[in-house]
Formats: sequence, C-alpha cells, structure tokens
Amino acid sequence: MTEQLKLAFLAPEQQTEFVTWVNENSRNAYDPAILGYPTLKVLRSYNSHTIAYLPTHQCLVLESVAMNPHATELEKAQALRDLVKGAELLASSFRLKEIYFIASDEQVRELAERRGFEEVRCMRLKLQ
Repeated sequence: MTEQLKLAFLAPEQQTEFVTWVNENSRNAYDPAILGYPTLKVLRSYNSHTIAYLPTHQCLVLESVAMNPHATELEKAQALRDLVKGAELLASSFRLKEIYFIASDEQVRELAERRGFEEVRCMRLKLQ
C-alpha cells in the first residue's frame, strides 16, 4: 500500500479492502492517481462491518471568470491562459493535484478545454 493510504488512517486490511472495492466498482469514476495525492483522506462507513469507503482530496476550484466585455477574443484567450497558469502555481503551492473550473459560458468552456481542462460530471453541496 502507498504511504498516502497509511496517512488516511486505514488499517492495512482496510487499505487492501478499499483498493479492491474501488477497482471493482465499474460505475464510479475512480482515478488511481489519487492514491499518490498528498491530501488524500479515505472516509469509512461501517456498523459491525465496513459498508463503504469514500476517498477524498483537496482541490482548487476556479469559481468563474469576469472578462472585460470589450476585450478581443485573442485578449480573452491570453487572459485565461495567464489566469490558469496562476491557478496552477497556487494549487502547487498547496500540494494540490487537481483544479476544477466552474465554467458555464460556452466560450469560456472552449477556452478552458484548449488549456487542458476536461469535462467531468460534478455535484455541489453548499454548506451553511
């Protein structure tokens, strides 16, 4: 098992069980790379036996972008490139391995895809 899983406070047998179960669940979007993420923590649900595991890790969320409505397309593309580079540096400074971008504007989505972002299905829960 990896050191990150040990840091996730799972006993060795739970580590093995987690890895087995997460790999066998074809309906999830499990990314094996998370096992090497420095912020990985695995939550465990149980009663008399383990019911489920939930791997978690911290990420950087780019909430939205406010573009100058008078900027040219080239200026917008350059600005997004610069902002994403800044976000990558910020994420790296916190040892984060993923950046999520909440981009609802189609033009911004296209620019983000050109910068390497991929579309993923995501759910949000706002806490009070």
